[in-house]
Amino acid sequence: MVGLAVELDQLSSEVLADLPEDSFKVAKVPGVEDPPPVLGDEDQMHVHGEHAVAAVANVGIGRHQTKCMVCGVETRYRYRLRLTDTQAALLQQVFDADRMVWNTALGRWSDLWRHERVSLSSVDAQKELTDWRHTYEWLGAQPVDPQQQTIRDLFKAVSAFFDKRNPAGRPRFKARKKGHATARWTKNGFAIRDGKLEVATSAGRIALRVVWSRDLPCAPGMATVSRDRAGRWWASFTAEVEAEAVGPSGQSTGLDVGLTTFATTEHADADVANPRFARAAAKALARSQRSLARKQKGSKNRAKAKKARAKVEAHTANQRRDWQHKQARRLARRFDRIGVEDLRIRNMVRNRHLARAIHDAGWGEFLAVLDWQARKAGHEVVRLDPRNTTQTCSGCGAKAKHRLGLADRIFACNECGLIEDRDRNAARNLNPNRQDKPGAGVDGDKTLVPVGTEAA
Repeated sequence: MVGLAVELDQLSSEVLADLPEDSFKVAKVPGVEDPPPVLGDEDQMHVHGEHAVAAVANVGIGRHQTKCMVCGVETRYRYRLRLTDTQAALLQQVFDADRMVWNTALGRWSDLWRHERVSLSSVDAQKELTDWRHTYEWLGAQPVDPQQQTIRDLFKAVSAFFDKRNPAGRPRFKARKKGHATARWTKNGFAIRDGKLEVATSAGRIALRVVWSRDLPCAPGMATVSRDRAGRWWASFTAEVEAEAVGPSGQSTGLDVGLTTFATTEHADADVANPRFARAAAKALARSQRSLARKQKGSKNRAKAKKARAKVEAHTANQRRDWQHKQARRLARRFDRIGVEDLRIRNMVRNRHLARAIHDAGWGEFLAVLDWQARKAGHEVVRLDPRNTTQTCSGCGAKAKHRLGLADRIFACNECGLIEDRDRNAARNLNPNRQDKPGAGVDGDKTLVPVGTEAA
């Protein structure tokens, strides 16, 4: 499912702005003065929330000395890693240790809750981690930083599971063969020197070659190393960036997401078409899946086929993510306020006829990106109750006498005679500047198109 995160990424981390200037040396890209933007540039980063800290730090990461204002929007900077086989093997040991800590702590929490109705706290789990490291020599040989972060991540997942308003799924045990793995180090476990990322392992610190596609705005407080299912290695850092100074445009709009048209606004020239990336890649994905099904379980050829399928899926996800950031940035910079529906996508995908199309559209992730891009531009996204936005006339506020089904694409009001595309009508009802006067436009007009005519 696409959720608000957005490939909900569990790589969030706080930025500590009080690091000394000389903690990190300059990381330069040889022979490049100003690299072009790439997929995942600072305008195309994930957002993990706001942890603003009133502090300023002068740091030198990348090719320029920058003054980092830790008071804006939290942005994740991700870079490709080029590893040797030895480095990959050492990092795999760190991943294995973290997975063992996660599974053991999750098992302890589940058993105590099931049998004694006692909730194991994060502090208690950290204390038990010390005992585990003494009991298992191979576990104690691995760096403790990633293991502590793993326990913190687990109990964040537990808290999300008990969230009454928007509960997440129950935390699950991790398997080694799932492909995706991550480990995170605090400032005591990593450093950036001579353009390389040094992280602690059982063999001491190893220097990882990073493809610096852009500058870091300030010294990071944490570093995350991950390997995706396609076998690619990544390093990511989180930093607070100052919001861009985008002046007010004086425009606001509602935004109704859909499948025929991905996003409909009050202005036809601002609508967003549905690219349907997964549908375009369906043949390649089916071909890779058939190849995987023919391979014997446990064989090396099956592992190769699984990685080939993962590359197809990763390519589709990259296309969708890049497109979402570009469209969201365009909308966020044009409109001062954007009203969107507070959708429960988890319930919507229970419709077996529409589930695949909804997953392909990625509404949840797009709305999260839109919210982040708007905050970065100094604008606002307002989430509104989705009830009756399609069934209510945007001209007079009257409710449709006959409920519109999914096949009904035109809204016709029996009270004022307004005839309008159903999605455009919903977008007008979602305009946050109209919420105090239902049925009226921003200019106070009761009818936004000539009565009895179909709007363009």
